[in-house]
This record gives sequence, C-alpha cells and structure tokens, in this order.
Amino acid sequence: MDSSNQIIDFYDLTPIDFEKYCYKILKGYAEEERLKDFSIEHNKKIRVSDGKYQIDIYASFIALGCEIKILCECKRYKNPVNRDKVVILHKKLDSLGAHKGILMTNNRFQSGAIQYAKEHGIALIKVSTIGPEYFSHSNGLDNYSEDDPFLYGEKMLPPYRAVLVTKDSDADFVVYPTSSEIEIIYKKMIQLINEQYGENIDFQSIKKEQD
Repeated sequence: MDSSNQIIDFYDLTPIDFEKYCYKILKGYAEEERLKDFSIEHNKKIRVSDGKYQIDIYASFIALGCEIKILCECKRYKNPVNRDKVVILHKKLDSLGAHKGILMTNNRFQSGAIQYAKEHGIALIKVSTIGPEYFSHSNGLDNYSEDDPFLYGEKMLPPYRAVLVTKDSDADFVVYPTSSEIEIIYKKMIQLINEQYGENIDFQSIKKEQD
C-alpha cells in the first residue's frame, strides 16, 4: 500500500502494511544519515541455539569497524503498549546478540513500558500521521531543529494555562488557552508541515482523531 501524501488510518492497514509503513520510516532515516553499509529487511527470520525468531524489521550498519544490529518490532495496537511488550523485545536482543531494539506502534505507551525502555536503552516510537514521536532514545538526546514544523505547536502554545475548578465537576475545565486559540496554532503547524514535507494533512481529520 502506498501511504504517501494521504491521511492514514492505521486501523485500515493490515499488520503487514503497518510494518511496511514503519520500514519506510526507518529506511528514510538511514538514507538521510548515510549509514555505512546499511541494510534493512522486512520479516527477517533468524535461527540461533535457543530457537527460531521472526523479526518485523532487521537492520544493520557499520560503525567503528563493527557491525551494529538493530531489531525493530512494529505493533498496530488498539490498546496502549504495556511493559511486557518491551520486555519481550529486550529478551530477543539478548538471544540474538543484537545491539539496539526499537518498538514502533500507533498507540501510546504505558508509563511502565517507558521506564523499562529507558533503563535498557530501547527506543519507543509512536507513529502518527504527522510524524514519529519518540518516548525513549538510545542516546538519551533529543536532536530537534528549531525550524522543525512538528514543534511549532509546542513552541507557540503558552507555557501556562488557566483552569476552572468547581465542586460539581469531576474534571478541571481549561479556560485558557481557549479552544479557538489552540486551533489557530495547530492549523498553522499543519500548514508548515504540509509545505515543508509535501504532505496533505487535513486539520479536521486530526481533530476528529483526538476528539
């Protein structure tokens, strides 16, 4: 399935198509970084002493004269990703002698999954229609450009908010920034993303997903 220049509903993709979508993301990163002797495979099967493993995406490259092996699991889930999913990937790394694990999903990560991933150097990436969102890095650094359009909303939203609390309400009601102010900021962010990356993201589609 060609997913370029269109809004993607990940639940319309088959698990294999979602894996291929993640494959394109990782391959694009590697090409941009010009990794030495980079190779990447989808649906890789590896046999070792304790059994045979299937890896959604297997990649390798050369650094410091050594082969760096990467295992990536791509999971299209309807529920948040829990700690157990990250533990399983970590065990695969040990069994296969790989150096880096990446877990990519369309859903959010539970706090236990994020904590375990950070402790064991596993990258967690939430894939959305407006780009990947990182929850754990291998090097602990966030390398973002000041001109990155994906950060426009974060930079333009005020660093504070006003909340109305009443004894009759179960949840706080945010009165500032107003919904109209937030909409203006995010419409501008999507415009910048479309211009810079040649995408065709529609604000109403994003808003419908969030509501």
